[in-house]
Amino acid sequence: MLTPPAIPDPRRYADNGASPLAAGAHELAASAADSLSSPNTLAREISGMLARGDEKPVRDALRNAPSAQACRVLYRALDLALTPGFPADADSDNAVPEHGVHLHLFAIPVLLVVGAPAARRISGVVPDTGAIRALFEQSGALGHCRNFGLSNVLAAPEQIDAIPWTTLHSVAHAQSWAGYAGLDLPPTDIDVEAGRETVHLRFMSGAALTPTDAPAFAEAAGDIGSWGMPLTKELGRQLTTADVSLLAIPRVPRSIVRALQEGWFAVRELGFQLFLSNALRQARMRIGEPDVTVTACPDQTIRIRLTSPFDELLDQTYGWPLSPGDDFEAVATSISTLLEEARVERVVVVPDVKDVSGVTQSSH
Repeated sequence: MLTPPAIPDPRRYADNGASPLAAGAHELAASAADSLSSPNTLAREISGMLARGDEKPVRDALRNAPSAQACRVLYRALDLALTPGFPADADSDNAVPEHGVHLHLFAIPVLLVVGAPAARRISGVVPDTGAIRALFEQSGALGHCRNFGLSNVLAAPEQIDAIPWTTLHSVAHAQSWAGYAGLDLPPTDIDVEAGRETVHLRFMSGAALTPTDAPAFAEAAGDIGSWGMPLTKELGRQLTTADVSLLAIPRVPRSIVRALQEGWFAVRELGFQLFLSNALRQARMRIGEPDVTVTACPDQTIRIRLTSPFDELLDQTYGWPLSPGDDFEAVATSISTLLEEARVERVVVVPDVKDVSGVTQSSH
């Protein structure tokens, strides 16, 4: 089994003084034992910036984070700043009204595993969101939501990432649906490649009005066991077309910022699992056990390559892109665990960061 330190981390970060927010996150990450759970001071500062309509310093800080830990602290602080009930500006009190409602935005990451004998296109529009709302109601996932809205759009990660944080902040501190109308996203269709199974990441977004003293929808729906399989079946029923195989795997609803981070990790992990399963099956049918090489590359990817000295045609590579805030130990452990579970016998980890950009790679 690979141990996480066996794979070098190829990411490079800015120095601590590149941004005041980034420097603050670095200090918090270095000094606080539980820094990821309580960056309140940093969140208040970010909230004040967003309340004034200025998100550039926040994006600059994330772009210039001095470490993965500091980047995760910044994202956690941003998520707090966008949470209803958190101070709308840095000078306000953190007081929550005794009675009233909060408007919570959420996104549900959906991993779509698709395949077809010929090229096809699957619509990025979910025809019947009423049926999906009904299954949430039946499972008790809506909790104390007074109003619940779910978009019929399957949005791409890039569209979720492009939503202005100032808009999210404004909506989070409203108590009506007015601001939510400006968050309509265009659907992103899914292109199915001929004869190849692939994984795609999409998001179903929505909003829920919840009493201030009750759990938000993302918390109430935290038990995916009660609604996950029914949603898988319902999305399959609505999206599958003739000659297309489709498996929809929903993840737990999260805030917009958190859903994007968790969605990216999930699709890369599932993409690697699918790649490894298919590549190993082909190799073992033809020549037996392949050689596996794991390389950290300067383009901030981990590449897992399958080859064999007995078959020159066997040469397949999966590229796992690393985000600045990824927990590298979690990535390395996932790769290690999947290789171990697949009973791969011969694995070599390149000890240094190495450029293998000339190698053709597969990805999600």
